[in-house]
Amino acid sequence: MRALKKISDLGFWQYALGGVWRRLGNAPACPCCGSGAGVVVDRKWFHSLIECAGCGILHRYPTERDREMAEFYQQAYDEPGFASEMPDEATLQQLLATNFKGTPKDFSGQIAILKALGLRPGDRLMDFGASWGYATYQFRQAGFAAEGFELSKPRAAYGRRLGLDIAVQPPAHGPLFDMVYSCHVLEHVPNPLQTLNQMLAWVRPGGMVVAQTPNGSRDFRAASPAAFHRLWGRVHPFLLTAEFVKRNFGHLPGYVSCDDRPASVSAWDRQSCRVADTGGSNLFLAIHKNQ
Repeated sequence: MRALKKISDLGFWQYALGGVWRRLGNAPACPCCGSGAGVVVDRKWFHSLIECAGCGILHRYPTERDREMAEFYQQAYDEPGFASEMPDEATLQQLLATNFKGTPKDFSGQIAILKALGLRPGDRLMDFGASWGYATYQFRQAGFAAEGFELSKPRAAYGRRLGLDIAVQPPAHGPLFDMVYSCHVLEHVPNPLQTLNQMLAWVRPGGMVVAQTPNGSRDFRAASPAAFHRLWGRVHPFLLTAEFVKRNFGHLPGYVSCDDRPASVSAWDRQSCRVADTGGSNLFLAIHKNQ
């Protein structure tokens, strides 16, 4: 059914065939670091996925301009069952009545992870890429001083139904956060390296950046090539890897793994850059900002 919907989607064909003319006169260059060196690790139609020799990110070639990507996520991005799907009023009230328990948007597991990393009630938390606010709401219910930021104005506006004022512009000033958290956001932004550095700038000394993303690491590519092939494309122009995190943030204490169980996360000493199992489909990373 999803395959049939895709081939009947005009936007998909515009994207697929756009890969042809975007190649004309545009040599592959990493959107994160500008390097033109890299290795093609996968292909789909007229698009390739390149592992950058400079920063280590996996980036789709060719890709759209920043403005075009922003417009796509503002309006056209709509993946059923994922963060972009906004419920009707009756469904929303059912979700709020149970605090999302037992639903795909139940963030109790993520809350346990953040607590294992040392986040305490009252600590300031930015939910970066908050969509329509389901996670921000649960973070507040857990006692965190959570604020949401979301690029999509329609989804941010929906957050008012949950009593949230989700920002559509990143903070330019004000108190720093104890933690900046994103869940499956970095694979969408025009420059994940720049975004991670900006997230670190919003964190106080001693604070932390935490993210969950699809995994592009070599262990996963080797273990599950078909699943890896499905991860990237129109919606996911980037895949982060353990190598990307080590190469660009290895000077800071960090934890990179597909194992995000609270017990495993809490065992990290916050002083070393630790890379554990990277053979799964989802990558978890935590970067500790030095005092």
